[in-house]
Amino acid sequence: SIKTTMRCQPTITSRPTVTVFSSIQGIAESLRHADPNLPLQVVQDEALCGYGGTVEFNPSALSTQTKTILQQAEILISEPAVVAALLDHDSSALSSLKWCQSTYAGVDPLFNSSFVSSSTIIPWKLTRFAGCFGPPIAEWCIARIIEHERSFVATAKDQLQKSWAGSRDAVTNYRYLSSMTLTILGCGDIGRCIARAAKAFGMKTVGYVRTIPSSSNNDNRNVAEETGVDEYTTDLTSALQSGDYIVSVLPSTPTTRGLLSNGALKAASTEKGGLCPVFINVGRGDVIDEKCLLEALDKKFISGAILDVFVEEPLPTNSGLWSRPDVIVSPHVSGLTQASDVPKVFLSNYQRYVENDRSTSELKFLVDWKKGY
Repeated sequence: SIKTTMRCQPTITSRPTVTVFSSIQGIAESLRHADPNLPLQVVQDEALCGYGGTVEFNPSALSTQTKTILQQAEILISEPAVVAALLDHDSSALSSLKWCQSTYAGVDPLFNSSFVSSSTIIPWKLTRFAGCFGPPIAEWCIARIIEHERSFVATAKDQLQKSWAGSRDAVTNYRYLSSMTLTILGCGDIGRCIARAAKAFGMKTVGYVRTIPSSSNNDNRNVAEETGVDEYTTDLTSALQSGDYIVSVLPSTPTTRGLLSNGALKAASTEKGGLCPVFINVGRGDVIDEKCLLEALDKKFISGAILDVFVEEPLPTNSGLWSRPDVIVSPHVSGLTQASDVPKVFLSNYQRYVENDRSTSELKFLVDWKKGY
């Protein structure tokens, strides 16, 4: 079904229509609440559904009416995986598009699509859903660290068996967070938010980055206070050796895919001077392939893995990760898009778009098609 709301202010004649085609419920309602006069076109089609961070979309099942609406869309709000599948199915499916607002921070499905890889020029701009995922992902990471240290899973099993401290060694032997170091691979908005949350519990933080940042007032002593990161390094080996916990927030780019594969995690082993850390991944699954991750666990390069992202999602039932007691599998839910956050990200950019005569040059959070993020 197609729902159209065209309530334009009389004094504004050039506000373009925003087409919403998303599996995330409530986006249109949030936009209407924030801007009752926003021209909206909400597309609902049985070919698209989803839950949490999982999208189910069959572009071949789209109705004719939906196809027509999408071909006429100038501004589109949608998931990267939906846009990628749509264009791989029909490269002309978004022939009028000028600007696509992603509903996710990660846009790698588009860069993995045959449409983008085979196109020399992408005629429209893509903006990331940025600035909202730091706090929820930081909460998830700290919660998982505490859960792991305090053996909440073992306590839950003891309760089911009516066994008081049955898992005695697990529930009575733990470390204070303030005694440990958290290494963060990727110190963008989300990574820095995780660092600040860790610092609140007294953890030392080490950040792995491509370029070591300087303070906003050129006083490097203030960098830690501003970012939450005590030490920065561009040396991956040093970063891996420093942490009791290592959390990857790295996106999927040509330089990060497979970064931790091929024995890279051996640097974290006690044999190589590391701390045999727990590896947490909330970035992208392809930073390490499953075979290399299982090898790192088997050879005790790392002591455990807490995973919210995977190379293939949903994780196949035959994956060796499911049955391992040293692995926690989470269905990509550490930072979900909340419909109420969409206006915060989208409407300021929409205003820029309108004020600049529908030019995309001034949009914030633009994705660089050449860099891959």
